[in-house]
Amino acid sequence: MIPIKRRRRLAITVLALAGATLGAVGGYWLGRVTQLQAAETGLSEYADDLVAHSEEYSRELDSIWKTFNPSKFPFCSAQEIAEMQSLSFRSTQVKEIGRTHDGKLYCSAFLGRLDPALPEPPLTLSLANGINIYSDVKLKFVAGSTGTILEHGDTDVVLSPTAFSQWSRPHTRFTVLMVNRGTNKSVAIAGDKLDARQEWVSGQGLISTAAALYDSRCSAGATLCVVTAETIQDVMARSGRFLVEYTILGAIAGFALFLAIGQSWLKHEGIARQLRRALRKDELHLVYQPILQLPCGSCAGAEALARWRDEDGNMVAPDVFIRVAEDGGFIAEITRFVVRCAIDEVGEILRQHPELVLSINIAPSELEDDGLLWLLEEHVRQAGIQPGQIALELTERSTADMSVLREAILRLHHEGYQVHIDDFGTGFSSLAYLHELAVDAIKIDRAFTRTIGTQAVTASILPQILSLAESLGAEVIVEGVETAEQADYLTATGISMKAQGWYFGKPVIATDLPKYREQAEVEAQNAMM
Repeated sequence: MIPIKRRRRLAITVLALAGATLGAVGGYWLGRVTQLQAAETGLSEYADDLVAHSEEYSRELDSIWKTFNPSKFPFCSAQEIAEMQSLSFRSTQVKEIGRTHDGKLYCSAFLGRLDPALPEPPLTLSLANGINIYSDVKLKFVAGSTGTILEHGDTDVVLSPTAFSQWSRPHTRFTVLMVNRGTNKSVAIAGDKLDARQEWVSGQGLISTAAALYDSRCSAGATLCVVTAETIQDVMARSGRFLVEYTILGAIAGFALFLAIGQSWLKHEGIARQLRRALRKDELHLVYQPILQLPCGSCAGAEALARWRDEDGNMVAPDVFIRVAEDGGFIAEITRFVVRCAIDEVGEILRQHPELVLSINIAPSELEDDGLLWLLEEHVRQAGIQPGQIALELTERSTADMSVLREAILRLHHEGYQVHIDDFGTGFSSLAYLHELAVDAIKIDRAFTRTIGTQAVTASILPQILSLAESLGAEVIVEGVETAEQADYLTATGISMKAQGWYFGKPVIATDLPKYREQAEVEAQNAMM
């Protein structure tokens, strides 16, 4: 059989590795999303730059058309042809300029005067501003090549196929389109042949498909539009380093997170299993916190406190293992252990000193359990002590259901037991319920005791609690007295009360209680002399 510690380490390791795997997947996904967002931003900026360049392109075309519509030279004269040649030579956007009329080309910068005139190619698209577009036209001045011709008035221009070359980017494609908003039709005049749908062009903005990212932008006049695109494959290919880094970071984060979760969960589960085994083997033990009567300082009793070392030999705080038992649904086993062990261990001193009271903490879930009363009755009878020497402490949290608590206290009082409210002031209730429940005493939480001698807001509450409790006839037990200043303050009030804390005595084992009681009696007598 694999040892418990080794099984725990193995379980935590498996959980941490699972976390690393999930973290790696999450890191890869996050890296992918981050890179796609970066690619989308890049496409948007690229589209904006292309739109700006397209508008410059459009302004140059407008300047050429204004030069010849109307022209200052006779139609297709030598001077006009020379002017067209000059403009074509200086332009980086236009390769050819021609003069047209009634659907025919009569002259151009490269071809000169044509005789006979050449018919214009079939019209591809006509825009609302009077521009006609002819695409994929076989060019006469460059054999075997095609181009795009734009015509306005009686002047047409052949667009340069390299007009946008300087704006090309690796792995990113684009297309420049001219759009007729009236018919919602468009034609590409430059760039790549993209599968850009018309609704993408009209809608403008980012579009994401399973295979690629697209971004559409249009000029202010909405005649020129640009669509940029990058495939998902290219985005991921150039993001390899980032994806690896994100994956590694995700794996590390997942490993650390699940390791912490695993340690916490297994620690909790391990504590629960160990605690159950300890209860079966009676491996818990009790210590007793002395309770003194003030102002005389005589010993009035003690509170039974459960202690436990886990299987690794470490002390586990009572708050921790009590909470584990409550969550695990076996707090009743601890309650029964404390009742049985405390009365058996302290029964003799209680029998010899009837004025002493043993306080035992009872979980809220035990209030409706008749088995608790039977257990108390059995051990009280066997110890030969009075029920009134047993005080059952209920935390203030248990007072949520007043009807259940009232009935439980009535039963306990009927059997002769005392009932104390523990940790008073930390719950939701107030002194208002003390009279209704008729508890025998309230234990003021140590949080209020610590405010004695300080400027804390809650410091003024303590004397009010003492005064009101006294007026209602409820005994007061002050917890957590750890300094002489706190003890002197409580004594100086002149109110009869009980107190406990390290200043008066640390928790001791049962066999040391008689010695402590005798010492307290001697100190009390000396104080009176």
